[in-house]
Amino acid sequence: RDPDKLRYISTFAGYFPADDPKYSCIVVIHEPDKSVGYYGADVSGPVFKSIARKIYANNPLIDEIETLEPSNDDLEASFQNYYTEAQKNYNQMPDVKGMSGMDAISILENMGLEVEVKGNGKVKKQSISKGTDLRKVKKIILELS
Repeated sequence: RDPDKLRYISTFAGYFPADDPKYSCIVVIHEPDKSVGYYGADVSGPVFKSIARKIYANNPLIDEIETLEPSNDDLEASFQNYYTEAQKNYNQMPDVKGMSGMDAISILENMGLEVEVKGNGKVKKQSISKGTDLRKVKKIILELS
């Protein structure tokens, strides 16, 4: 798969102030500039921080917002384990039956596949079987119902 052709959606969700939440916010950025990054903490997190600061400037509840930098080593280790495991199966077709069409399309397109969709709703049938080696596969057809 050509990493330059992968498309990403960067998301970040949070609330503030942490001790007694008054606000919550979700930031979603479709197809972020990959030269900047594509993880939520790198792309959407700073937008969340800017929004929170703007709200605090207009409605001050506390003097400052603490950094949004992750500091939990267990969380980082957990992500690294997940990422390593996910990369092992990157060249295998996942079973997307039962998923919403939008979720299945997002996953498969990010794997570099061209997706043709018939119908709408949840995936009823996929033209490529689960576990199939995807290195030579270019297109999949999903039947939704």
